[in-house]
Amino acid sequence: MAKPTVSVVMTVRNASETIVVCLQSILSQTFENFEVVLIDDSSTDNTEEIIQKINDNRLRYHRNEKWLGITPSRNRGIKKASGEIVFFTDGDCRVAENWIEAGLKSLSDSSCLGVEGRIYYVSEDYKPTFSDRVMENRRGGNYMTGNIAYKKAAIEKVGAFDERLTYLEDRDIAFRVMKHGKICFNPDMIVYHPQIVVTPKKLLASASNIKNRVYMYKKHRIKDHMIWRILYPKQLVRLLFPPSVFFSLISNRFQNSNDFKLVPFTYIYLFLQRFHLWTESAQERVFLI
Repeated sequence: MAKPTVSVVMTVRNASETIVVCLQSILSQTFENFEVVLIDDSSTDNTEEIIQKINDNRLRYHRNEKWLGITPSRNRGIKKASGEIVFFTDGDCRVAENWIEAGLKSLSDSSCLGVEGRIYYVSEDYKPTFSDRVMENRRGGNYMTGNIAYKKAAIEKVGAFDERLTYLEDRDIAFRVMKHGKICFNPDMIVYHPQIVVTPKKLLASASNIKNRVYMYKKHRIKDHMIWRILYPKQLVRLLFPPSVFFSLISNRFQNSNDFKLVPFTYIYLFLQRFHLWTESAQERVFLI
């Protein structure tokens, strides 16, 4: 096989339930001259066994000897990639058959250093409920690694993903790339993300993600979800006035037991989230409320 012009970089961990569908969608692309660089972040299930059974010489499998986390694993994938263009998606996603072809069309514009596409959560017409963790990018501007591609030279110029970030690392690299050129949006470059059901345990664990927003504010002065220096102002109101938590639930769809199980943990989540915010702000010497 000739040297690939495209590398698809993926990181997975315990992806046995989704990896076959994901890889089948990638390996069935209308564009054929590519490699898949798959970094297995020390899975403890049979992910490796499943991947090893896939007979395709475009697949490059690498396993971390110990768990590194998604950001270091993704950077390892970039180092292993030999293509001039690097596409990113996740091991639980399904890509459209013209995914690479559509992305390359946008990247043929010399001013375009990267291209992001649409991410549909489950499907175009799916209606999430309260327990859904919606991962979606329908109109662009979110720069999610579930569906984005960069010219490798642009990644090397800005220094890959910031390994200090455990969340929003994809937005961080996008902001750094955009200091040197455009990231285009191609609505025909489509990825489907499966349903993610948030359990009480996952909800409480996610409260610490807000620490990454403190670092992103310090680094880029990003003011998403902010009024003045108040991050997530509606959530702060709900924390200070507990009855408002239940009023806010009216705007959400409740259709199954998973939705109702989360309700008692909502206020605890708001408290933990604000605790992490204030602790991280103090450590970073950033004034955020």
